[in-house]
Amino acid sequence: MPIRTLALSSLALLLAACSPGAIADRVQTRVGRDIDRRVEQRALDIANRTLDLAEGAIVCVVTDQACIDDARAQGQEPVVVDADGEPVSGYEPAGSTGSATGSPSMAAPQGVWANYDFVPGERVLFVHDFEGARVGNFPSRLGYIAGNLDVVALGSGDDATRVLRVGESDTRGGNGCFTISLPETLPDRFTLEFRTMTTDPQRRDRIFLFSDGSDDSPDTRCTYPPPTHLYASTQNTGLKWAGTDQVSASGYGVNEWGSVALGCDGDYCKVFVNGVRKANVPRWEFPRASELHVFMNVYRHSLYIDDLRIAEGGQRSLYDDLEADGEISTTAIRFDTGSATLRPESGGYLAQVVEMMEQHPDLRLEVQGHTDADGSDATNQSLSERRAAAVAAYLAGQGIDRERMTTVGFGESQPAASNTTAEGKAQNRRVVFRRL
Repeated sequence: MPIRTLALSSLALLLAACSPGAIADRVQTRVGRDIDRRVEQRALDIANRTLDLAEGAIVCVVTDQACIDDARAQGQEPVVVDADGEPVSGYEPAGSTGSATGSPSMAAPQGVWANYDFVPGERVLFVHDFEGARVGNFPSRLGYIAGNLDVVALGSGDDATRVLRVGESDTRGGNGCFTISLPETLPDRFTLEFRTMTTDPQRRDRIFLFSDGSDDSPDTRCTYPPPTHLYASTQNTGLKWAGTDQVSASGYGVNEWGSVALGCDGDYCKVFVNGVRKANVPRWEFPRASELHVFMNVYRHSLYIDDLRIAEGGQRSLYDDLEADGEISTTAIRFDTGSATLRPESGGYLAQVVEMMEQHPDLRLEVQGHTDADGSDATNQSLSERRAAAVAAYLAGQGIDRERMTTVGFGESQPAASNTTAEGKAQNRRVVFRRL
């Protein structure tokens, strides 16, 4: 190439590199890096002030993968914190002796929940936490039959939780009946979950859940249910049918939430309360219909119900699904709202993942985090990354080699369903395991 042409080409490249657009891009990139560094430094400063760190502990912000990799290259598991200096669930025990208050955050299912073998269904048919319902009204997504039923707010300010209450006040009880309409007939294999609590010190609370097995007009009598039904109270919980029952002590008291879970595969059904199995019935013939009935009763006090969730599916072979599809997606791994802290009821599904990886030592997985569309893109992206990291950290804590897993977050960018309904959002808040 002639010298003049080479010089002109070099000049053109120089001018292109110095163009306003190129300069702006470089400045924006540099500013972005500076902001990231300031955010990370702030998080590290907070962590060093508030955490009781072991001597020689390495602290890394969850977005600083280079720091995490360097620590592991030195043979040390870092203390990983988020942008607020809070330990990411699952990492804290590796390098920290606890929070400033001396009570480490729960990184995984503990106690009786560790042996929890209930696995929620994957395809959500109905979900309602009453947060969008108007206080003082009966929620429009349920079918009213009879009784004193209204939505109330428990707590105050940002900590207030909306729930459905039976009873006109905390000093006057009563009955309440409503229906749950499903988009289709209850499938052969399904799971049902809800929380309940009463203020009655004498524990005279009762919840009956049943189906009449038909799609005809609902039962308009707020009365005793048919012989086959789920029974839940602070005294005992279980299944009843044809003059017999299998129930046991519920394990939660007055003014305490009890988490009730029913899982059925055909006629084989199990009931759990707060992670403890209360009934194991090989033949419980629960009629399948597209409408379920709930009858609530309490004497001179209040009875609450919250977090209703009904889904198709339940217990399954994870490895078979992974072999068939190359990935498995689950809504059974639960987190605190807006947080990467694992909820204890995730234990059943996580135990299956651990078992699968132990049985297949060559298996490597990419752990993906996904969110719904509530909140900003940036917040959801960060949340999905932290949740994926929390799952991998939990599995590593159960003895699975961390090198067998990678993590990635997709935020709200890959929805599995519409974000316009509560059921769709529940489907989108998921964890995916992809085979590598």
